Amino acid sequence: MPPKPKYTKEEIVNAAFELTREKGIDMVAAREVGKRLNTSPSPIFTVWNGMEELKEEVRKLAKKKYQEYMEGIFDYAPSFKEFGLRWVSFAAEEPNLYQLLFLSRRETHNPYVRFKQDFAGILTPLVQEVVDTFGLSKADAEDLLNQMIIFANGVAAFAITDPDSFSKEAVSHSLSQVCIGIVITDKLKDGSMEMSMAKAMAESCGGGVMPREKTKACADEGNSTVG
Repeated sequence: MPPKPKYTKEEIVNAAFELTREKGIDMVAAREVGKRLNTSPSPIFTVWNGMEELKEEVRKLAKKKYQEYMEGIFDYAPSFKEFGLRWVSFAAEEPNLYQLLFLSRRETHNPYVRFKQDFAGILTPLVQEVVDTFGLSKADAEDLLNQMIIFANGVAAFAITDPDSFSKEAVSHSLSQVCIGIVITDKLKDGSMEMSMAKAMAESCGGGVMPREKTKACADEGNSTVG
């Protein structure tokens, strides 16, 4: 009868996950995980077939952490902008987890494609919000979010190396400019927007995000005033 494992799978995965958060996924080796558990590397292989299998479990935990970080974005308006802000903040606060999820070697390096593969539950309502907000087709809404994620990924790279290089206000304003610029360009090209409307939209691009309940209250107050 084989010896009973000294550590459970959960304990080993948690140790590897914390090691990843502190030093990166490349440091997840049997010896390093063993040190974290104050044991030799051998217990790792009593419950895992190899380190790649363990690293895949770490990636699952990283995805769960990211999903938890994004919880509540739909309590804000516009949600897609809150999403962009949290994208950058996550990179600044959890640089090694961010690199594992979006910058490590996989079948694609495109951050939007990776996000679509791993977090469809977040992406689908974001696409619908963009459709409803700007009157875009689903394809154009997906393209807008693609461009926004590519931009946010670039800002995230700066945030990883220098977390203080961008303020939340600066990131918010830049995200607005990117999104509004794409919408205006598309609508001017297809003739569905006049230049005066484009100018008005561009002038309003600097707004931040607000709790959705507060946004609704402001809208209701405005409607009662008009009435």
